[in-house]
Amino acid sequence: MKKTIKIDKKRSGLWQDSDVTYAQVPGWLGHATRDLKLTVIRHFENQEKPMPLLVWFAGGGWMDVDHNVHLPNLVDFARAGFVVASVEYRHSNIANWPAQLEDAKAAIRYLKAHADKYQINKDQVVVMGESAGGHLASMTALTNDMTEYDQGSYLDESSAVSVAIPWYGVVDPLSAKVNSASPDFDFVYRNLLGAEPEEAPQLDAKADPLQFTAQNKVPFLILHGTKDEVVPVADSEKLYEKLNENGHVTDLIELEGAVHMDEAYLQPEIVDLIISFIKENLN
Repeated sequence: MKKTIKIDKKRSGLWQDSDVTYAQVPGWLGHATRDLKLTVIRHFENQEKPMPLLVWFAGGGWMDVDHNVHLPNLVDFARAGFVVASVEYRHSNIANWPAQLEDAKAAIRYLKAHADKYQINKDQVVVMGESAGGHLASMTALTNDMTEYDQGSYLDESSAVSVAIPWYGVVDPLSAKVNSASPDFDFVYRNLLGAEPEEAPQLDAKADPLQFTAQNKVPFLILHGTKDEVVPVADSEKLYEKLNENGHVTDLIELEGAVHMDEAYLQPEIVDLIISFIKENLN
């Protein structure tokens, strides 16, 4: 049977640039250098206009980060019209906070510096992440234009972002440790800070998004499960309240019955909620 069909060219195909080195940082005990990687899902060349950038930070207690683990799910956001970058950052057994924040900002500057290649709109950057990565997304947004966290290359580019979407992100490390339903992960906060949070309030404050909510007015969409035993949902509620007090556009979506790292966050309904929030709030 012979057929002639017409192809709809409106849907763009996607390229993947895997494990691109975006920065070099001190390696083995400070005696070597190691590369930090990111993976980009981008659209075919010659798009009509640059696209918003969505930067993803994977979770793992700041100790075990696989920046490629969610790529199959992140394709949903690329299909919706975003350039997606999934970013590796230093583990806490390599460097303490704020090294992870410095890495996040270095990745954003790298991507902006290569905006033409990836067809990125530098003025439309969304940060999103889960758990430790959610904490990193919050801190990256709330420290817009705080230049002490901009370290490394491409310093002529701004690391500022436009929207933050933390999924069950850690807020105050001390509160997360004390109020978690399980003590199994208490050690991750000591590793992050280099001290027990209850013994180092100044270090804890530097890693607590609640202390930075007056810095700017980045819109936030916060996602958290009501049955999360690792990161208390009450901490996200505190962040929601504090952001509102300081004039941020903020929505909090609590997923009934969802636990930490629940697959419910990867369902189409959640993707649609996220995309709608971004489109409503991206300048």
